[in-house]
Amino acid sequence: MPANEAHFRELFRKYSENTATAEERTELFQLIRERGNEQVFGELMLNELEGTVPQGDYDQLYWDGVFNELIEKAQQPEEKKVRPLIWRRLAVAVCALLIISVSGYFILHKEPVQQTAQNDPEQLAPLQKGVTLTLANGQKMLLSKKHSGQLVQIGSARISQQDSLLNYSGNAGNEEVKMNTLTNNSSSKFSVTLSDGTQATLDIGSTLTYPVVFNNASRLVSMTGQAYFKVKHLSGQRFIVKTKDQTTEDIGTEFNINGYDDEPVIKTTLVEGSVRVNEQLLRPGQQTMVSGTALSIKTADIESVTAWLQSKLIFEKEPLENIMRRVARIYGVQVVYQDEEVKKYTYFGSVNYTKKLSSVLNFFRKAGRVDFSVEGKTVTVFKAKSKK
Repeated sequence: MPANEAHFRELFRKYSENTATAEERTELFQLIRERGNEQVFGELMLNELEGTVPQGDYDQLYWDGVFNELIEKAQQPEEKKVRPLIWRRLAVAVCALLIISVSGYFILHKEPVQQTAQNDPEQLAPLQKGVTLTLANGQKMLLSKKHSGQLVQIGSARISQQDSLLNYSGNAGNEEVKMNTLTNNSSSKFSVTLSDGTQATLDIGSTLTYPVVFNNASRLVSMTGQAYFKVKHLSGQRFIVKTKDQTTEDIGTEFNINGYDDEPVIKTTLVEGSVRVNEQLLRPGQQTMVSGTALSIKTADIESVTAWLQSKLIFEKEPLENIMRRVARIYGVQVVYQDEEVKKYTYFGSVNYTKKLSSVLNFFRKAGRVDFSVEGKTVTVFKAKSKK
């Protein structure tokens, strides 16, 4: 901890309450720039964020601009009186874009500020609420996908990051098992390589909870949402994934699990190798559907199941209601229907969801039978008017 931590915190408090003098603001910006103050600054920002704003509840492009303004102030001497800023907005902006590292490494980066389309709600970009790593002590680290290097060391375990891949290394020995949770609330995938060499890739709105290092006969992890696993097979040490009412046991394999809470069933699809789902053995290309104690098996369309890894939605004779559940997660919207019948309309095709919401809606408009209206974050689906 820095020797001037108490003074740093006092300056922060005054700035947050908008009572700091011009000299105190200048001193605060200088402290932000100095090495050794990164963890304290990050903790103060997280505390402000968690106390005022629900995680991720912000417009990404707008807050980028506010973030840039703060960093410019910290990077330059204060030559004239700084325009008062709303600190809670700054907390959201910075915490959304920085990575907080207990090892003392801090990255602040600027990106071009873009303009949002205020008058066209269909120009909504895919959700970007960030990626969060929650440590065993409850500390949350908001990860920047542009970071490379070590994040933190916990006992013998080292956690490092290379862009959108988190990596754990180390041996457990006799250490107490400590659990971490990775949460992806970004529309692009994020991966983690566990200490045993297993890699898991998380889709939007997904979480994975796992030991920092494995030291038991069974390697047990739990998840919500959707994840693709490439499991490192270790003889005598099973790899088990818990998802609501389902247990998936690896026998050296690659598989996909879709277990979002708003989906009626948990779908597990085996791509390679062998896996057991609730003691039911699967062959490559098979998919189980689990609801409570009921389990069924069918042949899967692997391309469709794994399309999210390429940021695509692929559907083949799939009801619109199922497709729109995924659209709602990707863009952070609520979908309502004027007519229940349209939920059952089926569609073939694929869409790329790295683009604006309008590109997805226009695909279905061109396919026919339905139309949409968007107001704020609500998408209303209704029957298209017949052409005369």
